[in-house]
Amino acid sequence: MNFKKTWLIVGTFALGFSLMGSAVSAETNSEENADIQIKASDIQFYNVLPGKSAEVKEKALIEHKDAINLVENQLNKDGIAIKTDLDNVEYQKYVLSLGTSFELFSAEDMKKIVEYVKFIDWYENYELNVQLKTYQNKLKNNITLSNAELTKLNGLLPIPSDAPSTAPSTANNETTTSSETNFNSFATDEVSPLAVSANGYDNIAARDYAYSWWNKRNPTYSTYYAEKAGCNVANSSCWSQWNDCTNFVSQAIYAGGMKFRTGSHVTADDAWRFGPLMPTHTWGGAQNFYKHWSQRAGVASSVTALQTGDAVNADFGADGHVDHTAIITKNTGNNNNNKFLTQHTTDKKETSTLQDWFSAGYTVYGYEMDKASNTGN
Repeated sequence: MNFKKTWLIVGTFALGFSLMGSAVSAETNSEENADIQIKASDIQFYNVLPGKSAEVKEKALIEHKDAINLVENQLNKDGIAIKTDLDNVEYQKYVLSLGTSFELFSAEDMKKIVEYVKFIDWYENYELNVQLKTYQNKLKNNITLSNAELTKLNGLLPIPSDAPSTAPSTANNETTTSSETNFNSFATDEVSPLAVSANGYDNIAARDYAYSWWNKRNPTYSTYYAEKAGCNVANSSCWSQWNDCTNFVSQAIYAGGMKFRTGSHVTADDAWRFGPLMPTHTWGGAQNFYKHWSQRAGVASSVTALQTGDAVNADFGADGHVDHTAIITKNTGNNNNNKFLTQHTTDKKETSTLQDWFSAGYTVYGYEMDKASNTGN
């Protein structure tokens, strides 16, 4: 089923898979001068599937029965006690996390998982629209939103419908999926270990950081997220309780030399830093990461331009909802299947390539870090 053809996208909106939401801390509360200006007319709504949510849910339980069973089996294998409930945010997060788990399923089963992931990506829009409507009504009635409300609303605002994405390479008419890829056939990374960019970014340092921490959690950066999820960062059994994909990539590119940006306030799109009391929203949220790096580095027009150390975002359902962040840690050529990915949330080191994302029908946003503005403030 092709979601792009089945449902007409009349406007796109974004919420990161790892969106941090409104943060409750001394630092956030001190942001009295946070200049977030939003009018009722600025608020539009997510596209949804045809029909009321209850009807869509009932239909999905039948249409996606096989995928639902696959998800339940994987939950059992992972030892995670989440019941199948399409309205449960934790269940939705887990399903979305399987969107890049190409190595866990056969090609046939992965197709079912991908379609279910896309469905969940669209289904959650019903609830997001409820939140947006609440804010819109307040603004229409001239009710002043609190700073925390403005912060959350800002995180729900759309990516422009005409925003550029990264186009796949068309060389050799690539159509392979991960199950058809011979990973041993590729040469070693073509990037020179001495390749430090003019802006000071060391993509090999970023890669090496990702290699060091791909299946671990650096307590310097992860304790905040662990505690927010009610976990101890030293307890690996609870790592799945928070979405760590964007936090991990931010750590890697910071290790590569990208400088912190203080920005106007901790929730602003122009800020990107960790600490002192909490990270900026752009540090740990996929939606917010996109907003920052699409401006600071720009979105690469083609996969061909991407190399080791470059970061990428994925929108699974093509609804404008940025769902995931990863980093390219191996680059063996110009084509989609030459760009190997390393990521967190479901921890993976080069088990898939950008070809897998394109074959699944995901929208990709890639950032050339060597072209990013790299002055701190």
